[in-house]
Amino acid sequence: MATTVTAENLTVTITESYTLNGVSYGNTMNKTYTNNGEVYQRVMAIAADGGRSSWTNIINFGAADSAGQADITNYKYFRITNLDDTNFLELRVTGTADSFFVKIKAGESFLLMDNEIDAIASSTTIGTLTDITQIAANANTDGVDIEFIAVTG
Repeated sequence: MATTVTAENLTVTITESYTLNGVSYGNTMNKTYTNNGEVYQRVMAIAADGGRSSWTNIINFGAADSAGQADITNYKYFRITNLDDTNFLELRVTGTADSFFVKIKAGESFLLMDNEIDAIASSTTIGTLTDITQIAANANTDGVDIEFIAVTG
């Protein structure tokens, strides 16, 4: 069976615009990811667990596409937005051996424009970068809704 999906380009535009004391600051950056044939986009609820013992899996990455998993070799882009107007979200990005954590306040977004990470608890130097294997979240205070988009080739 031949596919009828036509791979397209993804263009991400980030615009900063700030005026202080009558002086304008900022810039616009465009990044184009070429030849993308898959997109995962979803709005979902993330439950609160202040004890951080239960994380909600958002997406997994592995050697092949399957239910809830994207092929890491085709990774291009990931964005998550906290849709809540009050509560923050904790994001856990797990690699082959390490994880790092990011706080995403109400109404804020976080981007991952590459698929490799390194997280070392007590080091000031970078180790070996490894592929992301999972992205999970926890709503610290009260449940929140999120939106995410993941684009792969």
